[in-house]
Amino acid sequence: MRPLYAVFLSLFAFTSFAQGQQKEWPEVENFASSITNVLWDLRGTNSLRHLRYDGESIFPVTGNGMNQNPYKEHAFVDVGVFQLVFSDTRAAWYFVSDDLKLITPINISEMVEFKADAGTAIKPIKNFPQDIQNVVWVGRNEKAELKLRWNGKELEVGAKQDAWIVQKVDAVVANRRVLEAGGENNVLFWLAVSEDGSEATWLKVDSIFGGHARGNSGKASQTAATTSLSPQLNDLANHAEDLMNAGDKMRAATLLRELERKNAANKDALKKLQVRFKALK
Repeated sequence: MRPLYAVFLSLFAFTSFAQGQQKEWPEVENFASSITNVLWDLRGTNSLRHLRYDGESIFPVTGNGMNQNPYKEHAFVDVGVFQLVFSDTRAAWYFVSDDLKLITPINISEMVEFKADAGTAIKPIKNFPQDIQNVVWVGRNEKAELKLRWNGKELEVGAKQDAWIVQKVDAVVANRRVLEAGGENNVLFWLAVSEDGSEATWLKVDSIFGGHARGNSGKASQTAATTSLSPQLNDLANHAEDLMNAGDKMRAATLLRELERKNAANKDALKKLQVRFKALK
């Protein structure tokens, strides 16, 4: 995968989490209503293992289903996506599947919001990424004007100070309306597109996790000793195996890339992952 280079990213400085604002669109409100009181069991996470939205607040939940103190700051940023802000430097986005059975949390450290250029034709996203082909996304920060475009094969990323610097980057579909691209030194980025096709958010991703609604529990049960993974990543690998066996190759492949990224120096674990998930290659 062709990465974004450090010299380019020095211009692509990020802005704060305050941009991930609550959308008051009817479609977003309907989504929020649809997940009210759903108990999410998260997979591969460290301390936050269960989550629930009660119609007003989002709560971490104990193992026996009791709500703890609610998070102070959350936002439903799009249909199927909500955000929690933990601090000035750390937040998480949660991507819910269309059938409301699966959830993909990601920890992010930086973000930039984009809007479709005024001269670009947009449409609601039904087929991704085909429906965003050649849409030009524009944004800016304190350092540069910014543009993004999916050309059907690559993601074109541009930044302008005195002149435009443009790089073509390999990208893959990682989740619902999400393209994933890599940077140098295992840095990871997601481009998340709104359901109506009018907005996109560029996210610097620190970690990717998994999860499912209670009652949609997994079956895979390999142990950390067998897989040579940490207990946390072993839980994520078991979830990825369940996704693969259920035919959800997109989400399974996304988690496999995360497992390989987090185990880049663990040759034994990498070899076992390649054997276990050979159907995804």
